[in-house]
Amino acid sequence: MTSFYTNKYERVFLDCRIEFVLDLMSDETFEGIIDNISEAGFCLITSTPLHEGQEITIRSLMYFPSQTALVCWIKPEEDVYRLGMKFI
Repeated sequence: MTSFYTNKYERVFLDCRIEFVLDLMSDETFEGIIDNISEAGFCLITSTPLHEGQEITIRSLMYFPSQTALVCWIKPEEDVYRLGMKFI
């Protein structure tokens, strides 16, 4: 699997808060911050523990190439997780 985090796609750095859900049948939402974004994916910072291969649905009112993304990699930090997300 090719990672979006290569130089193939130009990344734009930003500080954008989003809401996302893990289950479309649930009203439970989670929050995160997009650290950088490209055409293929983004880096998400969140306190919500996720696992590689997990799918999220973005609920924020912003335009993205897709409203769903897949966790490609996880980097635990002090109180949060830095996640590489690929648009699907």
